[in-house]
Amino acid sequence: MVIQNREIEGPGHRRPVPALYLVPERGVGLDAPRDMQATVDGRPAVRLFDLAEPKIEEEQFFRDLAGLAGDRLVVRVHRLNLMLLSEDARQRLSGKALPAFPDGAAGVRTQRWLNRRRFLLFVCWYLFAVVPVLLLTGFTAQVHELLGAAVAVLGLLAVVAAYAQFVTLFSDAADLVDTEVAIVGTALVRVIGDRTRRDDMHAGKAVVLPPRARRGYGKAWLLGFPHAVVLLGDPRTGRLRDHADLRALSAVLRQSPHEADRAAARDIDGLTPQSQIGDPTEPDRVENARLWIALTRAGRILAWAVVLGSVLLTGGWMTESTHYLGSSVLLICVPLATLWALYALYRILALLGATWQAVRRNR
Repeated sequence: MVIQNREIEGPGHRRPVPALYLVPERGVGLDAPRDMQATVDGRPAVRLFDLAEPKIEEEQFFRDLAGLAGDRLVVRVHRLNLMLLSEDARQRLSGKALPAFPDGAAGVRTQRWLNRRRFLLFVCWYLFAVVPVLLLTGFTAQVHELLGAAVAVLGLLAVVAAYAQFVTLFSDAADLVDTEVAIVGTALVRVIGDRTRRDDMHAGKAVVLPPRARRGYGKAWLLGFPHAVVLLGDPRTGRLRDHADLRALSAVLRQSPHEADRAAARDIDGLTPQSQIGDPTEPDRVENARLWIALTRAGRILAWAVVLGSVLLTGGWMTESTHYLGSSVLLICVPLATLWALYALYRILALLGATWQAVRRNR
């Protein structure tokens, strides 16, 4: 069984689509329809179907297929290579592919939990940073325009610093929930979007961080170098990863020449007895998860519209009492409004894409 890309005709261009092929042993023939006949490495094969066709969660389908096919499955699609290495490839690399954690319904619930906290921080940032700065700028500008300008500049710096410090508090944890990880030799490889990052597990920097050791990660145990790289537990519930995943991480760290890495391995070994194989209270997957996540992210358009509207109102208010400052604020709103429009378009397109995928799966 082979998963590899094939090119199909798209609107105005050809695009690659991953497909599942069955490659019979030499001398074995299959009476397949002509439109399913193909070749893989010069050998006759049967194209079973494109992987865009199944009406199930793709990652769950890949994991099930890998479990059934074992070392007979060969993956030749870049994004899947880390997640679905064949058994032979895993042995060559002396490693293991670790699934995103938590996955399925548990992952969606954790993302919802993280998003709620981030939204509350956004509201607090708006009420206690943005609004006071705008009001203070308006009142001081009525006293003296130059004083109002100084307050506006200092206030802008304070608002940006507060956003970076507080509103983004749970962003890193949300990114780790969706991160695909693989142990490749002594390196821990992470796939974040289209980027691939590596951390050497034998560099003497490994550390296991208990819950609450780092802000923004909830109840999760973390593996870091020393920056947090892997969620060992669920930020929402504290439930640990599967014990097989923990043992795979510990096995590599235990072989490090550095005591810090070996100490991290011992910490992970201490967590292993508390880990579980799955969770009977959480289904393995949830339908339309991507649609829900895209919908919540699209809601941020309205939140940023409120911020932009507040700046516009403040600029209009200051034009009545200042010669230049109010007009300058309104002028600054032009690029801000352009950025907001581009952001809104991006989120709307992402929502439409997720909706289309959900409709296709449910047909």
